[in-house]
Amino acid sequence: MSRSMAFWKYNDGVYLDNQKVYEEVCDGHLVDGLSTLPINNILEKVDKVFSDYDKLDDKDYESDKGAFTIYVTEQSVLFECGWSMLETELNKIIDIMFEFNCPFYDPQIEVRFDGR
Repeated sequence: MSRSMAFWKYNDGVYLDNQKVYEEVCDGHLVDGLSTLPINNILEKVDKVFSDYDKLDDKDYESDKGAFTIYVTEQSVLFECGWSMLETELNKIIDIMFEFNCPFYDPQIEVRFDGR
């Protein structure tokens, strides 16, 4: 079982139904109204912040603090984190994505933490 964490950035002046956006990006679809993200920069930052994790392949990370898998499109970054992943580690993911102006969407409770 895992905990999903989703991130994307809306274009200026755009705000859509977050759950529908989440469903589309999970299926790998591009969504009108979402910004293109600097995916390589984001992945480099993830590698740096989680350098103490074993990187099993391009998308899977594991340590005694937890494990996660990262999925990307040009508009979104999705993390599937093990339920045992420490809250401090989950917050690191949120902080990374905040640096790229991508608020956290929590599909478990269908809330996007962007202040709207």
